[in-house]
Amino acid sequence: MANYSIWALGESEITVSGGGQLDGVTQGDGSHLVGLFITLESNSYEEIRIRDRPASDNNFDDNDGDQRTRSRSEFDNADYSRNTVVEAEYLITLLDQDTGDEYVAIAVNFNNSSPSYATIEGLAFVGQFPPIGAPLKVIEASEGPGSFGIPPIPADDFAAPPCFTPGTLILTPDGERHVETLSVDDLVTTLDHGSQPIRWIGTTTVSPYRMAMSPGFRPVRIRKDAFGAGQPLRDMLVSPQHRVLLEGWLAELFYGELQVLVAAAHLMDDRTVVQAWDKTEITYLHLQFDNHELVYSDGLLTESFNPGPTCIDSIPEAAREELIALFPGRDLSKDAPNKAVRPMITRREARAIGAVA
Repeated sequence: MANYSIWALGESEITVSGGGQLDGVTQGDGSHLVGLFITLESNSYEEIRIRDRPASDNNFDDNDGDQRTRSRSEFDNADYSRNTVVEAEYLITLLDQDTGDEYVAIAVNFNNSSPSYATIEGLAFVGQFPPIGAPLKVIEASEGPGSFGIPPIPADDFAAPPCFTPGTLILTPDGERHVETLSVDDLVTTLDHGSQPIRWIGTTTVSPYRMAMSPGFRPVRIRKDAFGAGQPLRDMLVSPQHRVLLEGWLAELFYGELQVLVAAAHLMDDRTVVQAWDKTEITYLHLQFDNHELVYSDGLLTESFNPGPTCIDSIPEAAREELIALFPGRDLSKDAPNKAVRPMITRREARAIGAVA
């Protein structure tokens, strides 16, 4: 069987305008929410640990009775027994009218009611989390992924911090250096802004137990020359959501941009970009600059760390306090401190431009 985790925000932390509710009651397609506004009141995302059958099924779907909790679970202050069915009941698209940004949310349904789809316990998000406190208009709704013709959504499409691993060579004005030898204030060569000082370095270690129970934390191996000669210069390991810069005319055709960022997990093709099953434990390193930057890592342009609601609570407390101190007056639990350096696209979009098979 497949094991994976979904991170979701509980219903008690979400407000719907006009007295609306996430629960579908008489239907499970989310259509009752279209035109209403959803506001996230906190970033208290909780992990839902799921086992799925068959072993090849890593999609979080609607109408899948084989998606069950791996152990007794607590979510949004409610207890659920082991083997409770969990489904992606409906899919909604949310628009931030102030910024024009769109977000894709999946309604999480624990099957503990009659009918089973009558309650929605929370929302999970594809790609990245929206800001806290912003009223987001529901502009589209449909049945959940993997049902009624809606494409399935792999569990690794849900965001996690972008991180390097020890041994990765980072280009600096003095040449390449292993990422673990870098220190705060050291200069790193960036694509857009030349030499930039590192403002903060963080580490997160994933234990063998955590790795075994949540394969979504397992690193991705990008093989030498996967994206052309010297890109990368050698096999490299990154976290699943660490984004790689891709460019070409198809990206410009689809997005009006010559360059886009794609998560490593969305580039896996079983050949040149693969999950590193040989790793039983891993340490991830986060490099923070004044801006979200593109850096040369093993010859490949990838993103720097840009903390925000997606990951701030996953960082150890002492390191989190250091990071928060870098951005006085900014609430990292609500939004990332810096604008994304390039447009970020999903697995489906990456497939559309030919970036992944």
